[in-house]
Amino acid sequence: MANHFELFRVPEKIYFKKGSLPVALRELKEIYHIKKVRILTADLRHQEAVLQQVTDRLHELQIDYAVSELDAVITDTPECILAYGDSVLETASRIVDSLPEKPYYITVPSYLGTTAHVLPLPDGSFPDMTIADTDVMLENTNVVKIALSRALDALASENATEYSDGMAVRAVQILLHYPECSPEQLAEAGTLAGIAFANAHAEPNQHAGQESVCAEKLGMETQRLLKSLEAIAFNF
Repeated sequence: MANHFELFRVPEKIYFKKGSLPVALRELKEIYHIKKVRILTADLRHQEAVLQQVTDRLHELQIDYAVSELDAVITDTPECILAYGDSVLETASRIVDSLPEKPYYITVPSYLGTTAHVLPLPDGSFPDMTIADTDVMLENTNVVKIALSRALDALASENATEYSDGMAVRAVQILLHYPECSPEQLAEAGTLAGIAFANAHAEPNQHAGQESVCAEKLGMETQRLLKSLEAIAFNF
């Protein structure tokens, strides 16, 4: 079995373009022949408007669905689980991992710059599909800061590879221009940062004290990197 120095892993399918949600959901019927989807979310009242874009599309495709709060007890093994919202993705992954039979698992982030949708489940596997569609994502400065931190963590990791470094460098290059970044750029940077973080087997805030390592990989002087981070109110 390959160790983590020999294997680069990502979700089977990553949709990342604006308006990609309907295309991705159509695959559930046309390719995977899924007949029912269990949607997990944190707060139905606050997510209702966005969730309707998902449920309307499933209705058009004649795919049955049920929407559940995250704390609902799952007594069966759903054919497909769709987790929507950054606050539910980690817990939803644990739920999926605990089921006796693994369902087709889809993650849909709710904030621009999030990394959680491309992180592995507790057993080390990845979501089957993730949909980072900016039409259903909102901006949140704290989430953007976390994405930048995760990209730097990946660069600082002793397990970093050329693959993870390439994605982490690109993520940092985008995020250092925040808040001038477009929604599409923020979604791209968060996805790249999450993939880099996972494949570098990094730890949160691992970059603290390793700014020189990060700067070298970015082709920057350490002081210039620190000043750039301060300019976007990033607090080490």
